[in-house]
Amino acid sequence: MVNINTQLQKLSQLQEAQKLQKGISKAPLQPSQSFKQVLETKVAEQDEVKFSSHAEKRLQSRNIELTPETMQRLKNAIGKAKEKGANETLMVFENFSLIVSVKNNTVITAVDRQSMQENVFTNIDSAVIA
Repeated sequence: MVNINTQLQKLSQLQEAQKLQKGISKAPLQPSQSFKQVLETKVAEQDEVKFSSHAEKRLQSRNIELTPETMQRLKNAIGKAKEKGANETLMVFENFSLIVSVKNNTVITAVDRQSMQENVFTNIDSAVIA
């Protein structure tokens, strides 16, 4: 009899703990974003230019600095290439060039002016003078 009472008491304690746990997991949710907010966020992310780790290393090792003006020119050049249906594009600037995956908005590699001389660029389908 004592054993059954002890087991019933433990069962009761377990049920209370489960009720408390359920109460914690049912904490009020944060208000969700509206469809418009989610859409605007996704569109902004698509316009953001990304850099592969390879491109970041090349920019650093070749001392290529991308100013805000250059970044805007790059975004404009990517937009033009997209309009024409380009996939992999050589973007030529004054002192350097970038190879960009247009569909992914990702800079794949960077080449300084000196390295561009007598160089062959492969696997591109277009070029933009930015």
